[in-house]
Amino acid sequence: MPLAIEARKLDIGYRGEHHDVKVLSGLDLEVEAGRLLCILGPSGCGKSTFLRVIADLLDPLDGKINVLGETPHAIRSRRDVGFVFQDAALLPWRTVRENVCLPLIVGQNSLTREVADKTDELLAMMGLAAFVDRYPHQLSGGQRQRVAIARALLGEPRVLLMDEPFGALDEITRDRLNDELLNLWRRTGTTILFVTHSIAEAVYLGEHVIVLAANPGRLVANTDLRPIKASGNRCSREDPAIIAKMAELRQALERAS
Repeated sequence: MPLAIEARKLDIGYRGEHHDVKVLSGLDLEVEAGRLLCILGPSGCGKSTFLRVIADLLDPLDGKINVLGETPHAIRSRRDVGFVFQDAALLPWRTVRENVCLPLIVGQNSLTREVADKTDELLAMMGLAAFVDRYPHQLSGGQRQRVAIARALLGEPRVLLMDEPFGALDEITRDRLNDELLNLWRRTGTTILFVTHSIAEAVYLGEHVIVLAANPGRLVANTDLRPIKASGNRCSREDPAIIAKMAELRQALERAS
């Protein structure tokens, strides 16, 4: 399969006046198109910073990063990457529909009319059809995140980056949104990179899970979960094989901390 993400000896961080601050060092990683990859690691290991580099929000310090075979800048200019943050970041004075349509305004009509007409389809797909005229303060936390996901999907991105999008939600709501995300992924075939601090969430969602260590940030584990899951990345949270894999990743995460 073609690669959605290819990193070679990638160093990322922040440039300083006297020296650079390296957050993640020497990353080698390949993510095939259409995969769902979860990223685990302690705070400060570069999980979120890596997503920012993919989205062309931050330049790498060194090494190579390709997104869909091109530079992050080229991909960003075509809106082939969507980003969902932990905070839904909705504009409080705009309705659900208006928040989802925001890329049409920000992009200065760079999105086609055909894409714009898919707003209602997206809202229905995310279970928001009955809430299109509500404002963010009239929504639950889970509903606000659904709006953020719908907004990120409006331009039909080929890569969706998700930075702890369900981290602030209660466990039941998080589990429900995990299932909705999996259904969305199965329908669209979008490549998803999903950052989380939850081992259970990573194992349930991911086809692959990588673990990053801190100080310096580096890749220490890359686990393929497909052999213990059914077709379509389906599994039960109570499956002994899933529970065993969670324990294995917990050990890797403890060594990385």
